[in-house]
Amino acid sequence: MIEEPLCVAVSGLHLGENAQPGPGVIRSLREALGDRVRIIGLAYDVLDSSLYAPGLLDEAFMLPYPSASPEAYLDRLLEIDDELKLDALIPCLDAELPVLERVSGALAARDIRCLLPGRDALAARAKDRLPALCRSLGVSTPETRVVLDTGELASAAAALGFPLVIKGALCDAEVVHGREQAETAFHRLAATWGLPVLAQRFVSGDEYNVAVLGDGRGGSHGAVAMRKTIVTRLGKAWGAVTVNDAAVLETAERLVRGLRWLGGCEVELLRDRRGRVELVEINPRFPAWIYLATAAGANLPLGLLELALGRKPPVFEGYRAGTFYVRHAAEVIGSMSDIEGMAYRGRKSSVPAPPNAARPNQLYAASPKRAVAQF
Repeated sequence: MIEEPLCVAVSGLHLGENAQPGPGVIRSLREALGDRVRIIGLAYDVLDSSLYAPGLLDEAFMLPYPSASPEAYLDRLLEIDDELKLDALIPCLDAELPVLERVSGALAARDIRCLLPGRDALAARAKDRLPALCRSLGVSTPETRVVLDTGELASAAAALGFPLVIKGALCDAEVVHGREQAETAFHRLAATWGLPVLAQRFVSGDEYNVAVLGDGRGGSHGAVAMRKTIVTRLGKAWGAVTVNDAAVLETAERLVRGLRWLGGCEVELLRDRRGRVELVEINPRFPAWIYLATAAGANLPLGLLELALGRKPPVFEGYRAGTFYVRHAAEVIGSMSDIEGMAYRGRKSSVPAPPNAARPNQLYAASPKRAVAQF
């Protein structure tokens, strides 16, 4: 059990229609550790909404985008460590993982603990390699085609039919209902995430997600399944309820076992109209809804922190089915000096929680993601 005060950096701070996991991870750690943890937010945009949420962060810093260069990314992390002495870093965005894997030795030399999945496991769950993974593990998945140009897109659409799911190489997806929509989605996703783009057969059914903390040896320290009850136009869960579904949990555990996954992940599944469970994708970090798992009795982010620190976390053997959430939209308030501090100094101190206030729930900031000039 963690007793001494810790300084933990967490990324993925934006909440909105496409919410990021950082705030749920932070809430889980604060709930378990109270004043034994100091939370440092790592942001990539001055309008990442949790920067301005009262009582959530103790300090916050801007980082260069992971795509800038591993050297620039590492230099900034080490600057922050020089001042604050970080004990652990919990990355909550997919794009950070390849860069952190490259700089992991330098972080370890500074005693900054960061739990990362193995390189082979990370590659094997990539979207374009999921069909091969599923075949090897006996898991069903919707038929998927790799698409490099509009000609291949037309061929995929003819074979798979409409509606069709168009997916970016790293993340993002769109359901399209005709050729023009498909081509628009292809060009948008290729410009944002690069090639290849994927075309996947649309499957109608109930959507389930499973959050898992893998032990790196084929087992897990806990898994929590939920069924989506409110879905946004982007396919994201705005509301969900925990379920104890044996087939859903067994499928997720089979994948984690086959990958020998280390750390947090999210397994996205569908149960089609025939009752068959199909894998949609595997995300290599906890989901934005991870606080639901904590509220249901399985604090997986706390387990991940303990695992990163080299300690044996508890095994979360059960959780309360029937625990639900609805994401709550509210404004977070700040001043222009807050934004200017992040934009020009790359740093922001904490926003105190109001007296006797509860910790903030999931917040929604609908601002376009570009900085000071907007105001």
